[in-house]
Amino acid sequence: MHHLTRSVEFEASHRYWNPVFSHDKNLHIFGKCVSPYGHGHNYILRVTVCGQSDPKTGMVINIKDLDSLLRNITSQFDHKFINLDHPAFQTRIPTTENLAAYMRDELQTTLRSPNSPSAKFHPESAAAQVFRVRLYEEPTLWADVSAGEGRNMASLTKSFGFSAAHRLHSPELSDEENQELFGKCNNINGHGHNYELEVSIHGSIDPQTGMIMDLAELMQIVQEEVLDRFDHKHLNLDTEEFRSLNPTGENIVKIIWDLLHPRLGTHLTRVGLWETPKNFFEYYGQEAA
Repeated sequence: MHHLTRSVEFEASHRYWNPVFSHDKNLHIFGKCVSPYGHGHNYILRVTVCGQSDPKTGMVINIKDLDSLLRNITSQFDHKFINLDHPAFQTRIPTTENLAAYMRDELQTTLRSPNSPSAKFHPESAAAQVFRVRLYEEPTLWADVSAGEGRNMASLTKSFGFSAAHRLHSPELSDEENQELFGKCNNINGHGHNYELEVSIHGSIDPQTGMIMDLAELMQIVQEEVLDRFDHKHLNLDTEEFRSLNPTGENIVKIIWDLLHPRLGTHLTRVGLWETPKNFFEYYGQEAA
């Protein structure tokens, strides 16, 4: 099975508003997104299709054909006020999750058609199919929907930044062993990073809000449990979590998971941490190990 990912950009504005809710309830749930004049984003749609490679062309689907499919979908939204200009979202809140789910469904319908571009070279059973649709509302917020899940299931990822110092030093090793293993990262006075934290949640899309969970609540939880605790701190010296635990990237993502899981429960599916542009760590919980 081969996987091919292609991206396309579009610009659109939208508003979050449920007419069933009172103004105060809308404001409480959606915050500044309730403005009747809307607000806008530079969206990036990233679609992954899968299938067997055609023996004649060596491709799952012609990229030109895939680009045409993506443009057909994004043209419905490009330079539009989604609530007013798209019929599907006059009664459906255009959240990142709902938009991604709609685009997945549109792509699946097209690719399953016997007249789809991939069917020109493949038998219908082997034609390219949607594997995942990812929609970036902004660089720090994106939704994922997959073909193998229920139509109302989605994942949402929000990224956060914090700055911290640390020293890589294991109490289980001698000073000489620490120096040999960690090199300059074992500097007794420490060193620092601009960390980028990714928190992913998963669940069903609430039809009343269009969200998996209240984004403001997610951001508040991360602020209280992680950012307030670690931002502008020396992890070894200023925090209880790393006073006797070596603050490697692996240990940091595990500790962050342990801090968030009691409040996010089964919604939490992944913690990712960029330590540098070259170093990225992920943790999915014990059950995923």
